[in-house]
Amino acid sequence: MIVQVFFVVFPIFALVGIGYVIARVGYLDRSLGDILSKFCVNLLIPILLFRSLGSADLDGISPWGYWATYYGSMAVVAFLGGLLVRVGFGREARAAVIAGLTASFSNTVLVGIPLIDAVYGAEGTLLISLLIVFHAPLTALTSSVLMERAVVIDGHKAPRSKKELLIAVGKGLLANPILYGVVGGLLWNVSGLEIPKLADDVLAPLAKAASPVALVAVGMSMVNYGIRGNLAIGGVLAIIKSILMPFVVFVVAAHVVGLPSVWVGVATLIAACPTGVFSFIMANQFGTGHAMSTNGIAITTGISVFTVSFWLWFIQVQGY
Repeated sequence: MIVQVFFVVFPIFALVGIGYVIARVGYLDRSLGDILSKFCVNLLIPILLFRSLGSADLDGISPWGYWATYYGSMAVVAFLGGLLVRVGFGREARAAVIAGLTASFSNTVLVGIPLIDAVYGAEGTLLISLLIVFHAPLTALTSSVLMERAVVIDGHKAPRSKKELLIAVGKGLLANPILYGVVGGLLWNVSGLEIPKLADDVLAPLAKAASPVALVAVGMSMVNYGIRGNLAIGGVLAIIKSILMPFVVFVVAAHVVGLPSVWVGVATLIAACPTGVFSFIMANQFGTGHAMSTNGIAITTGISVFTVSFWLWFIQVQGY
């Protein structure tokens, strides 16, 4: 069964590999990876999410346990990752925040959506869309609050007022096109209207292009990250992200909250996805943790074809 599972996952990450190779050998300029990523995030994926949520049957769906499972698990793993770096490696408070993100924040958009769509189809895409509703707002708000406190603890500046902090986070969220795709899809769904056929004939090919373009973009962007500096911290955080994070999510989803089978599988696979670039963005913004975040991103992405295959095999063996 694990061989069959590998062949389900392999084509997804083969596209990541193709993107990496064509950027590494210079067939296409590596800067194109960032352009393709923006194209996906700003246009293709919002359209995919809008179509998925806009036409989905949401009757009887109660995502509260699903949200509590994933974000509760994410908080626990982020705390453990940050504590390990703060106490075990003796790093500053700001680096501990970056460590927590590296250990828990999944690439839900560029990797998660194509993966879940390939494994679970439309039902899985709906479930990951429901998760993304709060993924950016919660993570951005929590990370900003924690980083503001960490900057003060490290003695770099006085804290900003709550109003200033909320305004800064709000501006960031309003500039996030993924949120518009999700909210727009939900509002369209609530309206009870169908997407006009002529409009959907335009949107459909763009939505279908989202997954392959996103995966190639991830591969090309990886050339800009790579392994740098001290590998130890990034390696440990990569292990936490690839093994502990999906394990905690699975246990809570299956044995504590008792979510339906597909929900358990989707949540576990999302947790098993490689680290998202948000950890590096935060590291770059606050001037610390660059090596640990880039190493975490590079390692988790590099081994994800094997780790994701394992977790897909695991949840199938467990009957989910």
